[in-house]
Amino acid sequence: MIRNKIYGYIFGILFSAAMVTGYQLETYDHLTLSSVSGILVFIGLSLIVGTLAPFGWKYLDRIYDKRRGITSKQKIDNGSITDILSDNMPDKESQRAGSKSKISAFFSYFDMASDKKYWLTIWGILIVLQIPVMLAEFPGFFCYDAQDELNQVLTRSFSTHHPLVHVLILGGNIALGHKLTGSWNIGICFHLTMQMLFMTGVFAYALTFLRKNIAIKSVDKASGNINYRGKKVYRTIAVLFFGLFPTIVMYTLCSTKDGLFSTFLLLLVIELMKLLSDTENFFKLKRHIFLLILSAMMMSLLRHNGFYAYIVFIPFGVFALRKYYKKVLILFIIPVILSIVIESGLTAALNADSSEHQEMITVSIMQLARTWRYTPEDFSEEDKEVLLSFLSERALGTYEIRAADYMKSFFDNAEYDENSGAYWKLWAKMMVSHPMTYINAWFLTCYPYWYPFAVINPYRGHQMPHFTYEDSSYFEYEVEPPGERHTLAFGFIDKLYYKMSLTPFQQKTPIVSLLFSMGFYFWVWMYFAFYTITKRKLMVCLPLMPVFLTWLTLMLGPVALIRYMLILWYITPLLPAFFGHIYSSVAESKC
Repeated sequence: MIRNKIYGYIFGILFSAAMVTGYQLETYDHLTLSSVSGILVFIGLSLIVGTLAPFGWKYLDRIYDKRRGITSKQKIDNGSITDILSDNMPDKESQRAGSKSKISAFFSYFDMASDKKYWLTIWGILIVLQIPVMLAEFPGFFCYDAQDELNQVLTRSFSTHHPLVHVLILGGNIALGHKLTGSWNIGICFHLTMQMLFMTGVFAYALTFLRKNIAIKSVDKASGNINYRGKKVYRTIAVLFFGLFPTIVMYTLCSTKDGLFSTFLLLLVIELMKLLSDTENFFKLKRHIFLLILSAMMMSLLRHNGFYAYIVFIPFGVFALRKYYKKVLILFIIPVILSIVIESGLTAALNADSSEHQEMITVSIMQLARTWRYTPEDFSEEDKEVLLSFLSERALGTYEIRAADYMKSFFDNAEYDENSGAYWKLWAKMMVSHPMTYINAWFLTCYPYWYPFAVINPYRGHQMPHFTYEDSSYFEYEVEPPGERHTLAFGFIDKLYYKMSLTPFQQKTPIVSLLFSMGFYFWVWMYFAFYTITKRKLMVCLPLMPVFLTWLTLMLGPVALIRYMLILWYITPLLPAFFGHIYSSVAESKC
């Protein structure tokens, strides 16, 4: 089909551009667009990927055709596909059941359990799987700004640099645990245990949703109970992925806000899928309305870029569901109002400092710093005076190509409040004369989000309380004061997590490295998105839009870290459910 070939080559061009630019930034620390070899690789890879992409989509079609061949024999009941088991059905199933092993019988429970029992069981399994890591890493990973957030609560000196909701949750839990026991470690462990219980509960909810969407439903005529048959292997792998995969477990037991943020974003994606698949009934179920409002509100409160991503999503969501635009608009606006009221209320009540600007203009700071680093002679005396009024020479001397943390910490916010016009005038002037410098400064802080083979190491040389980053910054393997790590059991797990966090071994191991890569998951979902376009069912991707918009906001962020895009790991097990929705009745409208 000509249309599919065109989409295939568009995908190939985008993918190849990402591979070539990512490789150059990773290898040379700058782009070399005039490189003959780079151009040839781009052209060749575009042709190869563009040619092969449609064949993958045809394979996905065959998978569907096979599944449709099964479901087409089933009866339709209330708009959903069910298989009615008659009373006089041959005893074949019961005979087969009699020969099953205990292990097989155990797995059969997960087919017959009600949604509530299934969710509780999976939740329990996920909790049990966390315990060995908690014992190995006691009291958990207290890192990534956690010390600063705790100190805000202890000193009653607050700022909006970190989301106040998370500051109060983290600081309140730890302070309570310390007050009751006198141990900071127990306080930290208490907070992380509460967090783990919530996150694994949402993961179990996602896995329950997955079962309902990929297994074949059957109704026992005698009891009326719904059974879910098939896809046992995949469902088992999905449970183990959520419960054991290191990248997920690291952040389930980590104090950073990003784990909770991504968990609420996962919950929002699920509720949006439910809203899209059955809009009429969605508004009849208060539970789902509550969960959508809660998840959208909390993702807005837990990260500032989450708020912006959700705001941009609203008009697209309302347009896509325009048949119910009044209800949908009200539903989508409520979380915005609540998050603004709560954030502004906390800021006023806590007298929090909200004068910082550098998080919003990180890219421009890095661009000016890089221009100064490599071509200081291009700044006139007047330009130099303006630049140094915002960033001192000491600050400019701390410029690091992949992390803006030091640079933004030295930025003079008071001067920016008084003279922002001069700042942007200088920025625009330097941009005109140094466009490639600006592009390099920008892309170096975000290319791991699209390049699958990037080694996450923006903090090389940074000294932490108990180690110094050298070859990898994949995860901040740390327990900052006042906490202190004590390995209670499973020391081999502690050694493994240390190795995965601070050495690049899993990031450089062929094939395995892709499972730990943000760029890899990003292109998996991009390939799926293009597939929905070839089927003229782009509407299916609507629930993923908050994820994509969050990804876009990170293009303007200070550094590329795994913690900012954890959601890519969380949503990947749901891919078959999205695939199934392409062919569901709700996706019949063409977008």
